[in-house]
Amino acid sequence: MTGRPHHQVTEALLRVRDADRTASPYPALRRLTAELGAGQPMITDQPRLRNLLELTAAADPRLFHVMFLHHCMTLGPALDYGAHPADLDALATGSFVGAALMTELGRGNSSAAIRTEAVLDRAGGEFVLHSPEPGAAKYPPNVGEPGVPRLAVVSARLRVDGTDRGVFLFLVELRDAHATAPGVTIRRHPPTALLPLDYATVRFDRVRIPGHRWLADGAALTPDGGFHDPAGGAGERTRRSLGMSRFAWGAVTVGLAAAARAAVSIALPHALRRITADRNGGERTALDHRDQQRLLFGAAADAYTATVLARQVTAACWDIPAGGGRGRGPSPEVMSTLALTKAAVDLLADRAVARCRSATGALGFFSENRLVDYQALTAAFHSAGGDNRLIMLDAARSLAAQPAPPAGLAHLRDEDGLGALFRTHERTLHEDLTERLARAAADGADPADAWDDQSALAGALARAHVTRTAAETALPRQADDPVAADLLRAARLDRVVSDPAGYLMSGLATADQVTSWSVALDGIHDRLRPLAARVVDLMAVPPALLDSPLARPDYIAALSGE
Repeated sequence: MTGRPHHQVTEALLRVRDADRTASPYPALRRLTAELGAGQPMITDQPRLRNLLELTAAADPRLFHVMFLHHCMTLGPALDYGAHPADLDALATGSFVGAALMTELGRGNSSAAIRTEAVLDRAGGEFVLHSPEPGAAKYPPNVGEPGVPRLAVVSARLRVDGTDRGVFLFLVELRDAHATAPGVTIRRHPPTALLPLDYATVRFDRVRIPGHRWLADGAALTPDGGFHDPAGGAGERTRRSLGMSRFAWGAVTVGLAAAARAAVSIALPHALRRITADRNGGERTALDHRDQQRLLFGAAADAYTATVLARQVTAACWDIPAGGGRGRGPSPEVMSTLALTKAAVDLLADRAVARCRSATGALGFFSENRLVDYQALTAAFHSAGGDNRLIMLDAARSLAAQPAPPAGLAHLRDEDGLGALFRTHERTLHEDLTERLARAAADGADPADAWDDQSALAGALARAHVTRTAAETALPRQADDPVAADLLRAARLDRVVSDPAGYLMSGLATADQVTSWSVALDGIHDRLRPLAARVVDLMAVPPALLDSPLARPDYIAALSGE
């Protein structure tokens, strides 16, 4: 999104931004929602919402976190699974702040093993929401701040006349501006050092939920006392409900990529201004050093690649059919791709920010310089929004059930030879994993134990798959800017040069080849060095949003107070 709307969002963020980033983010959320949403769910205007989330992630990661939970994880499912118009209006106008209560204390990251129950009261036309044990407490939603009206999407196992119908979603009013709702217990936890918000534990004690706040998604109670669900049985319904994660993935990917671009926009100009004293070469700027180029142009390449990957899945993540899904969502294959993209973007963004922090030395540690705040965001989503390790292992299971990727594709011409390397590496790992699993099965091993024994290899396969698909998605020749093309070339080379062990150990590459790729990478950095300002421009982060002393022309004066 470009032009005047881009400036409108930037100006709105500057008006609401918390200067010390410690106050409550909810007034800013509600003000931005009212000012920019025009009373309509912003997720129905994907370019506008994506632009808002990207700029918010650069301006204030805490505000981004509550923004995506409201606009994507609450309004997204509310629209897709069939919320009442009055509730949609209350969320779209900011009268209520949204939240998502999915995971529970007793089952780790397994949202499929939900213990919270919603029992149908046929006579009253309501549902009774209950946490049957301490382990069923919802943890850790950021709903602990009093005085903020909250309307949450809550996952609960629906029981109809004693029968488990799977995990459904419900809209639950947790509190109004004055008090917590009857039967709802919210225990606020101490502040956390990274991404500090009002995290809490929530339990329900026979809370009565009106029938219209059941996000039925096409399911219905039949006149003859029966039950119909277009999704199928309890397992299919649970998978459909857990599919609401895609609304998070669409937001998280663009937000993390934006945070990485913001980090580059701070650290790269700083390296152009920072003077170093070299015992052999005298004084020169930090960016004149090869190691700084490896760090910062590597970070820019990671951030740019992450952005390409993230923006390609936004539409699929946020797709809502007219009238809602009514029991249907994206296919398992599409959901797997979206989940893997989330994990891939987080890994790229996290490495980009870490590189920027390393390049800035001790200055990168302090929150006033912003980099550690971006790192907090990328670190949070190693597990939040779907644990990256579990996403990778799930993907590996699916990959092992499919044929190995072909050796090469005619339309994917390599200018560097790396595409064939990535494809062959994935194929080799695929063959190794499937052979080991087949031997275990022939020996009578328990399938679960066999998979557990091969988890390291399975993770390696998934990572190789991500590397290969990212390289085939973010192709340098598709970039319409020579600097952008060089960043994408650098990203491909960096995948091997920064971690060559797997390719060397498998015999797919020689030490001489890795050395030649390293020289090629340095050559790209040599081309980029005089174009560093253009690299920063490609990050497309408005300087006014960065609010970092390191980003100012005279960072010494900004930090010393002179």
